[in-house]
Amino acid sequence: MGPARLPLLASLGVADVTVIRRLRVALFSTGDELQRIGQPLQAGQIYDTNRFAARLMLEKLGCDILDLGIICDDPVALRDAFQRADSEADLVISSGGVSVGEADYTKHILDDIGNIHFWKLAIKPGKPFAFGKLRQAWFCGLPGNPVSASATFYQLVQPLIAQLSGHSQWHFPPRQRVKAASALKKTPGRLDFQRGIVSRNDHGELEVRATGHQGSHIFSSFSLGNCFIVLEAERGAVAAGEWVEIEPFNALLGEDHVNNRSRSTRE
Repeated sequence: MGPARLPLLASLGVADVTVIRRLRVALFSTGDELQRIGQPLQAGQIYDTNRFAARLMLEKLGCDILDLGIICDDPVALRDAFQRADSEADLVISSGGVSVGEADYTKHILDDIGNIHFWKLAIKPGKPFAFGKLRQAWFCGLPGNPVSASATFYQLVQPLIAQLSGHSQWHFPPRQRVKAASALKKTPGRLDFQRGIVSRNDHGELEVRATGHQGSHIFSSFSLGNCFIVLEAERGAVAAGEWVEIEPFNALLGEDHVNNRSRSTRE
């Protein structure tokens, strides 16, 4: 409850109200190749972008965060991290270690201390997403690729957090049907969430184009975009002028940025 509602209660003389406490979320990344942001990279290392992005989104969603840092590819260290997170948090979010071919002991540990409901999804980006319940806490395993991690957090973890936090009326912005301003590459088989830029053309009609290459490592697609272009699993390549569905970004990915872009486009 914020400054719009608390003064109303105060004016009525209400001193105490029952609320749902802030969700406590444990967060960590896995992988020997990861390095903390700000430190020099060694050969074969990459920066731990996913945990940084997830923490920013958790803060924006009003969660209490237990940040366990980077966990090395060691079964004992990983088990200890999962057990501590499970005992201290309502929700555990890990990044990495859930893709096919990655350390098998991750899945073994999760199967041992919980019940993993599914391990991968027919979506793009974000196929290697895991979800389940540990002994006490819920669990979400984000993919290792930065775009996949943020896309699955937005589409899957965000509504879960809203539900666990008691936001019963929470929902995504309504989807809209607009025309594609340019061709979109797609292969049938998976539901595709491409990052797009929706704007008005010279005739005042909404149209959308992709932010560019949609690779799972190109995080600039989020900073350039203001919506997801949602392409059905069975759909193939889209020609310019075809109708597509878009889902405008909500405040988690920068609603102010979207509003400013739309306003400047209309002007």
